[in-house]
Order: sequence, then structure tokens, then C-alpha cells
Amino acid sequence: MNRIAAALAATALSGVAYALAFPPMRVRALAMVALVPFLLALRAVGPRGALLLCWFWSIFTSYLVADALPAAVETYFLQPPLASHLFAVGIWTVTGSIYYMLFGPAYRALAKRASPWTPLLAGAAWAGCELLRGRLFTGSSFFVGNPWALLGYSQAGAGRLIQIAALGGPYAISFVAAAANASFAELVAARRDPASRWRAARGAVLGLLPLGAALVYGECALRNSDVERAGAPLVEVAIVQGDVELGSVWRTDFYGRNLEIYLRGTLDAAARGKPRVVFWPEAALTFFLADEPLYQRSIASVLSAKDLELVVGGPSRADGAAERFYNSVFLVEPDGTIRDRYDKQYLVPFSEFFPLASLDLLRRRFERVRVFDHGAEQARLLRTRAGLAGVLTCNEAMLPEVAGRRVAAGAEILVSPSNDSWIRADKWAEQMFDLVALRAIEQRRYLVRGSTSGPSAIVDPFGRVIARSEPFSRDVVLGAVRPRRDLSVYGRVGDAFGFGCVALVAVVLARRSALGRSA
Repeated sequence: MNRIAAALAATALSGVAYALAFPPMRVRALAMVALVPFLLALRAVGPRGALLLCWFWSIFTSYLVADALPAAVETYFLQPPLASHLFAVGIWTVTGSIYYMLFGPAYRALAKRASPWTPLLAGAAWAGCELLRGRLFTGSSFFVGNPWALLGYSQAGAGRLIQIAALGGPYAISFVAAAANASFAELVAARRDPASRWRAARGAVLGLLPLGAALVYGECALRNSDVERAGAPLVEVAIVQGDVELGSVWRTDFYGRNLEIYLRGTLDAAARGKPRVVFWPEAALTFFLADEPLYQRSIASVLSAKDLELVVGGPSRADGAAERFYNSVFLVEPDGTIRDRYDKQYLVPFSEFFPLASLDLLRRRFERVRVFDHGAEQARLLRTRAGLAGVLTCNEAMLPEVAGRRVAAGAEILVSPSNDSWIRADKWAEQMFDLVALRAIEQRRYLVRGSTSGPSAIVDPFGRVIARSEPFSRDVVLGAVRPRRDLSVYGRVGDAFGFGCVALVAVVLARRSALGRSA
């Protein structure tokens, strides 16, 4: 019992250190050692205890990092606190714990027959489990994975280190950090065994090599970043952040209510700069734009006076189907004409669609729209003045493979309109921004993020923030983007690195298992 209690305490310590690496504290260096107590605890317990620790680590860490979720469920779905917390634990278990419960047995097997390669293999095991968590079923009609607060995202803002996202996405960063953690864990585990110290020391050197290599690559990438300035000319753009709190229920009395705020923000942007394109966030329109000629004329009166193009989020009806609706992003001409439209493909379960119809207690209440339909399988690019725009609406920007598909289809910039008003927490807002901003580095594209409540920002292809707003403020963001057509390594090969980690660990474990049976 004492051993289990000590293991739980070590796992809790690991969770606290892990959470401190993320906003609001951003002690990024902790991510390189945060897993050490957890890894040592996994060594100290049996197989069942290890599974328990993996579940506990995931739930405890999720609560520390994403504590805004229960409150958001309470507000958004109008549920009591107890039901909201139970729902959050269920979500964290299904979308997180089950993947870390794969890592536990894998790590124990690797550590049982330790070698100098153990830290690298442990890093690959961690990155592989995160890849499964980030990709497995997330593209289906019901998300059973969630890439929130992956280890790699803790390094957002660490300019040099995160450049390797252009090679292997967030999983490459996670591999580097997990290998470093495993290196230190090996050193601690061998401190009382003189025969193991030399092996652990060699393993630590190997395990820390990826960190050194990543920093060198990042330095070279940033030094060569000026080369991209020789491409297409910069295009000035603006983002209007309305910070209009529409509440958890879309009622008739909100119909068109926030249009005036966004029109005033657009006029302010035109007065402060010379943008050619203005971006409004997801759900900036609370009405069906194509059905409202009066509203269209109001928008056109502002756009035409300043010769502005508008990219804006709002609902739309399916052609010929009165009861089918889409969460859409419109490209609007200066004269108010809707030139094109993107319909969101990856919807949020229990929010934009309801996979379990029997759980009516989770249904958000709409008057005009109850659920949205998934957009077409082949996403449309919007041909804006700033270049072909690949749209990543809200949670779609959490999925790096979706950004990759947009770029593969020809996107020259990435645009991420988002509705963040339903979770009013600075910590959550900053974490979401960090996650989305990494898409710019992965694909080496300028990214324009327009959020209802912020942060809204323009991020360059190396992750540098050109301009941004603060969360929960009414603001205008001005800057410039440059359309690009070149492809990063990650843009070409996708998650080959992450899948390679899965394959490597699977082969090593299978081989060791076969050798064990034959011995």
C-alpha cells in the first residue's frame, strides 16, 4: 500500500510539473523533466498498478491543464456542476487516458530490458501514443481522440526548438521532450546500481541528442527565414475581434445583434491601416447571410467604401434542404456578393452534432438551428486577395493533418476563424492559441486566426507572432501576410515520423517478446 501511495504521489507531482509547462505559467523547461516521477512510478508498481497510474496521470493532468472544461459544460449545456465534472472525466478518459494506458505497458517492457537505446525508444513510445491520441478517430463523426495539451505543445513560443514541427509535426517535439525525460529517469533509476550507471549515462547522452539536434536545426531555420521575403508581395489584412458574448443559447433576439460591432471594427481597421482583406471570426454572423438582403447591403456599404474583401463565419442552409444547415465561412465581395463558401467538415460532438441521440440532457438548445451537417468531403479553398485560403474552423485547427490537406490542395495561407466565447478563461484561450499557431510552422504558411474573444493573431511561417489581440477584449488586429506555395517536409510526408515511432516500438517489443518466449 505504501508503494502504491508513493507512486500516486510521484505521479501527481509529475502532473503538476507538466501543467506548469503550459499557460499561464509557461515554465517550458519543466516539460523536459516533468515525466520523470511518473516514469519512475511506473517502474515501481505491477502491471495493474501501472494502468491505474496512467489513468490517474491523464485525468489529474487534464484537470490541471484543462480545468475550464467542466465550467464550460455547465455553462454551454446548462448542466449542474456534478454532471459537468463527471462528463469532463468521461471525456478525458475516452480521449486521453486510454492512449496513455498503452504507453505504460510499453515503457515498462522497454525499461525491463534497459539498454542505451531505452530513452530514445521511450520517446518514440510516447510520441507514438500521442499520435494515436491526436489522430485515431478524430476524423470520424465521433471524436475519440483529442490532441489537447500534447507534450510538444508545451514548447510553443520556444522559437528554435519548435521549428522541428516543419519536419515531424507536434509529435517530433513530443519525441524530443519525452526522450529527454526518459534519459533523466534512467539516470535516477541507476543511481544505486554501479553496474547500470555507465549504461544509463550512455543512454542519457543518446536521449539528449535529439534535443541538441532540434535546437541546431531551429537556429538554422530561423537564420534562413529571411529568404522567404523574396517571394510574393505582402498583402495587408485586418482581423476584427468583437468579443460579443452571445451566451449558451442562440435565441431569436440575438438574430443579427452583433453585426454593428463588426461593422464598426471594420471601419476602425480601415482608418488605422490599408487592409485589402478583413477577417471576422466563426459565428460572427448570427443570421443566414444569403437570406438577408438588408444585412448584405449594410455590409456592402462598409466594404465598398474602403474596397475591402470580407471573410466571415456564419450559418448557411443546404441548397434545396430547409432543415439542413452548415457552419460556414463566406468570402464576400466589396459589393456584398457572396463569392464562395466553405462548410465546416469536422464538427464538435455534443455541440454541433449529437452522436448519441439518447443523451438528450447534453443537447444545446437552438431555435433556428439545432444541429449542423458535415461539409463536403473535398474542402473548398477560398480565393482571397491574400491568396488561396485553406480554412480551419475552430477545432479543425487542432488537427495538423487537416491543415496538411488544405496545403496539399493548394492553400497559400491558412485561415482559422474560431468561436471561443463559450469558454471564458485566459488559460484555455492561450493554450488554444499556442496549439493553432503551430500549424503555421508545420506547413510554413502565414496563419490568420480570427477569434470571437481572442487571442486573434497573424502568425508567420516560423511561428513568430506579427500582431495579436488580448483575450476577452474588443480589438482590431492589423498586419500583412504573404502567400506561399513551397511545401515543408511535414507538408510532404505528413505524420511519417509519428507512424515511424509507432512501428519502431511495435517491432522492438515484438522482437523482445519473441526472444523471451524462446529463452
